[in-house]
Amino acid sequence: YRQASTPKDPAWELADPENRWLSRGPKHRLSAEQVRDAALFASGLLVPKIGGPSVMPYHPEGVWEEAGTGKTYTQSQGDGLYRRSMYTFWRRTAPPPSMLAFDATSRETCTARRETPPTPLQALVLLNDPQYIEAARAVAEHTIRRHPKDRAARWNAMAAKLISRPLTEKERAVIENAYLEQRTYFEGSPASASEFLKIGSRPASSSIDPVDLAASCVVAETLMCFDEFVMKR
Repeated sequence: YRQASTPKDPAWELADPENRWLSRGPKHRLSAEQVRDAALFASGLLVPKIGGPSVMPYHPEGVWEEAGTGKTYTQSQGDGLYRRSMYTFWRRTAPPPSMLAFDATSRETCTARRETPPTPLQALVLLNDPQYIEAARAVAEHTIRRHPKDRAARWNAMAAKLISRPLTEKERAVIENAYLEQRTYFEGSPASASEFLKIGSRPASSSIDPVDLAASCVVAETLMCFDEFVMKR
């Protein structure tokens, strides 16, 4: 189970292309529930409680009404926003759109195996859904506190949390440039930084420079879009 999907010896892939000898591990994109839970776990927001009633985490406004359910979605508060995805309330006629983007089924019919192709829409969810923005901000807050001045160490700490490996020099340069671009933007538009940091139910830390936090949050979101965050290899 712990084998990587990359063969230790390239010759093994030629000799056993279908992996009948189990010389390497499988690879596949994580399910919708696993991606969400991974973000919550990395951010420290995941509530480990087992059991209890269903909860209603973040959900776009008006979806239930547009689907003609005759019901109104009432978002949970507190721990209900951060429970494992298996506890998410599911209405078959209006399932969570962020879950559908990661190929969760509507559950109207039985599905033996889900499709798991990567799509650009999934990156849009990781960059824009309140659940992932809030999780990225929590990761940013934690790493800023640990590395307030050393940004290279900050990015490595984020990478360890989100993609379980150190960044390459090329990747670190790209991440640093992304941070500087976002910092310049938020410095020129403090209102945008304030609005961005208000996304989600959990308030942003007031002890951290909002411009630094907002720019670092975007970096954390960027790392969530890495292949290693959404794939099991």
